[in-house]
Formats: sequence, C-alpha cells, structure tokens
Amino acid sequence: MIKKEILVLYYGFRDQRTGIGPKLITLLAMIYLISPIDLIPDFIPFFGYLDDLILVPLLLNLAVQMLPVEVRERSMDKAAARHQQFRWLLILIIGMFLLILFAIFFLIRHFMNRI
Repeated sequence: MIKKEILVLYYGFRDQRTGIGPKLITLLAMIYLISPIDLIPDFIPFFGYLDDLILVPLLLNLAVQMLPVEVRERSMDKAAARHQQFRWLLILIIGMFLLILFAIFFLIRHFMNRI
C-alpha cells in the first residue's frame, strides 16, 4: 500500500495543480523517516521502530488525501498503470544494493586474510 501511495504522490507532485500542503507533509514524513531524531529512540526494542511504522504511513496517507481530487484520481490511474514497472525497478535496486554489500564484504575479507 505504501508503494502505491509513493507513486501517487510522485505523479501528484508533478501536476501543477498540487498545492504546497501535500508537498510539505510528504517532505516532513521523509525527513522524519531518515532523521536520527525520533519521538521514541530507535535503540528501545520494538517501540523504537513503532513510531516510524505508524507515523510515516499516516503522514503519507494524509498527503495523498490532501491532493486535489482530479489530481489524486489521475495520479492513482498512472500509479496503477506503472505499479508493475515500479516493482521490478525496486527489485533491481535492492538486488544491486545486496550485490554491492556482498562485494564489499568479500573484498574486506580478502584483504584481512592477507594481513
């Protein structure tokens, strides 16, 4: 569901009829997600990530609801049409990221064995 909301917001932001409100709320949600400052610190087991799992989707849903009706409907149609492509792109990006992590791990391991 959150992937679809992200696509809807992406297409909604590209429309000139979108106001500043949804853009600010989405920006706030993204900053909160990557910010080291949280309402509940992440080092607290379970509850540390619970605020991220609840607050960010709520803010993104609010931003989608704040889009003008015509923009939201058109963006949802575009998101539904592009959902499959987005899924494969996401799989490709995650796969590339994992390959890079494995390569770094094996390079570090190789150089540590030489020492």
